[in-house]
Amino acid sequence: MKTHNVVLLTGDALSVAAFVIVGQAFHNTLAADNAALRAVAQMLAIGAPFLLLAWLLNAYPPQAPATWRDAGELLLRSALALAFAAPASLFIRAWLLGQPTVLMAFVVPALGFSAMFVLGWRAAFAAVSALARRKQHLKQQPA
Repeated sequence: MKTHNVVLLTGDALSVAAFVIVGQAFHNTLAADNAALRAVAQMLAIGAPFLLLAWLLNAYPPQAPATWRDAGELLLRSALALAFAAPASLFIRAWLLGQPTVLMAFVVPALGFSAMFVLGWRAAFAAVSALARRKQHLKQQPA
């Protein structure tokens, strides 16, 4: 696995973890007896579908974004993966937590808030990568 994809994967895992922890704090479940185990289950339920779909949709590209077009393509692929992963993750989460139903009313908030974390992280990564590659390219230009 290339370095930029290790960075992307690490950032994805941390952004999903942050989303789950903020969600637990918002829903006042941080003090529950099983809060840590529940958080890990939720991180897996949310993270696994996104990671799989991101990989299938090439949101872990062979090269880090070098241009703004590359950055936009990375974000588009990431958004598409997240759009399908959010509903899937709610079903997996319900199954892991032994909940008999999934309230579809949670899909839009889950998608919106997870997008703030995951796509926010990926947007920052893509912008920094494109700017760094541009700066490197400009340094290599003869004066």
